[in-house]
Amino acid sequence: MSIVPTNDNDRRINVYDPFFLDPWNPLSDFPFFPSSISRVFPELNLGAPVNSRVDWRESSDAHIFQACLPGFAHEDVLVELKDERVLQISTDSGSFMTSFKVPESAKLDQLKAFMNNGVLTVTIPKEEARRPEVRVVEIAGED
Repeated sequence: MSIVPTNDNDRRINVYDPFFLDPWNPLSDFPFFPSSISRVFPELNLGAPVNSRVDWRESSDAHIFQACLPGFAHEDVLVELKDERVLQISTDSGSFMTSFKVPESAKLDQLKAFMNNGVLTVTIPKEEARRPEVRVVEIAGED
């Protein structure tokens, strides 16, 4: 089976023609392809999707999440802590949303978020590692 590109008039297109100005896009008619979702569901008013990078790193005393959200102000971004220790970062427009399960070592009551020049930084301090209690046991016996 082969796929033969066709145009709107259902005529075969010579894909080797260098003067053909309308390139064939096999996903253009797929109803849920991101570029056409607003055409299919205009009432959603999703705007342009955001291609963002989110980094998570762990230092000795904190968990640090950084999200690059160019074009958004801090008023447009929501940072929420949901049940089961889930951190959700999203935008008001709905064009970006991601969530992370926060590790058990995080102090959720001390979560802080800061945004500067389109970079959101969420810092969650870690609990101090518990040191195991060491108990010296006296050895009884006769020498």
